[in-house]
Amino acid sequence: MAKPNLCQSCGMPMKVSSEFGTEKDGTPSEKYCHHCYQNGEWKHSDLTFDEFYALSLKKFQESDMNRVEKFFLNKMYTKKFLKKLERWR
Repeated sequence: MAKPNLCQSCGMPMKVSSEFGTEKDGTPSEKYCHHCYQNGEWKHSDLTFDEFYALSLKKFQESDMNRVEKFFLNKMYTKKFLKKLERWR
């Protein structure tokens, strides 16, 4: 099984085309999810890194993940992890 692409802004796994953001010409972004990037522009571009981290963590926690997935998310989804992604380097 192929490893899913991770959004290089928030870290969300992207497995199907609807999860990928879009470039200005409408083509799917190869690096960013639809929550972070649409029509070649950042959503939430007015947020600082810390604000973006807090918003992303909250959205993941409110998602339809099961309890086990959320447990591991809370252990893995750290500022250190996010800073390793391309957008925040």
